[in-house]
Amino acid sequence: MLKKILTSVTSLAFVLSATFTPISLYASGKDEAGLEKALMSYEKTGKIEKCLSLRNVDTSRAIDDYNILFFMKGKKVYLNTLKHRCSRLGSEGTFSYNVSHFQLCDYDVISVFDAHGSATGGFCGLSKFVEYEKKPKPSN
Repeated sequence: MLKKILTSVTSLAFVLSATFTPISLYASGKDEAGLEKALMSYEKTGKIEKCLSLRNVDTSRAIDDYNILFFMKGKKVYLNTLKHRCSRLGSEGTFSYNVSHFQLCDYDVISVFDAHGSATGGFCGLSKFVEYEKKPKPSN
C-alpha cells in the first residue's frame, strides 16, 4: 500500500514539474539589463568579502530575484548574487534579515516582504559580496 502511495505521489510530482517547466524558463527572475544599468558607474575591484559591516551600509536595492546591491557609505557598492532564486525579491524589492555582531554575512538569509509588510514566504540564502568602486569622473 505504501509503495502504491509513493508511486502515485512521485508520478504526480513528475507531471506537475513537466507541466510547469516551460513557464519557469520564461520567468527566470533575472534582469541582466537592470543589473548592468545599476552598475554602470562602478567598476569591479576583484575583492570579495564574506561579511559586510552594517555600520557601513547606507542602503540596499534588489535588482531582480537573484541580485542585491549594498551601497556603502563612501564610493563602494557590493553585489550579492544569491545562491538560488529568491522568488518575488525583484518585484517586491523589500526584504529583511536577522544578524548578529552587526554584520551581514554569506551564511545569513533574507525574507522577502510584499507592499503590505507581509512575508511572502521562504528564506533566501546570501552568498559572497563582490566589491565595486565608483568610477572616477573623466577629466576634461
